[in-house]
Amino acid sequence: MLEDNEYCKKCFKCCVGTEMVLTSPDIARLESLGFGGFYEYRGGFYRLANRGGYCVFLDPERGLCKVYEYRPIGCRAYPLVYDEEKGVTLDAECPLSGALTRGELVKGLAELEKALLEVEKTYNYRVNWRLVRASATRLISSRR
Repeated sequence: MLEDNEYCKKCFKCCVGTEMVLTSPDIARLESLGFGGFYEYRGGFYRLANRGGYCVFLDPERGLCKVYEYRPIGCRAYPLVYDEEKGVTLDAECPLSGALTRGELVKGLAELEKALLEVEKTYNYRVNWRLVRASATRLISSRR
């Protein structure tokens, strides 16, 4: 969501101890590029694996994602996340989450909705769309 943001390239807090859920298209896309061993099954979902406390795709020396152009859809929506109890929320771990504009939120919400649709298909998971829409509306209306 924060495309080519210079601060993000130096921070990478979102890549520390990642819990990012992967969809079938995410896995297929990354495997088609020759990657393997990048996910594990935890908590009922395939998730990005961590190596040394970081996402397997993070180059910690350079602070860059090795698959940025092909990164999972959940990574594209970040720092927007779906919480089963709260709905759509901003991850407080992201230092820029409070600075996002209304336009950036709208763009990120479109990515998050795509991700949630794929999660439903991949895992036969049921998203609470009423909660998603209500929480997204609150979030957008909180910005100028």
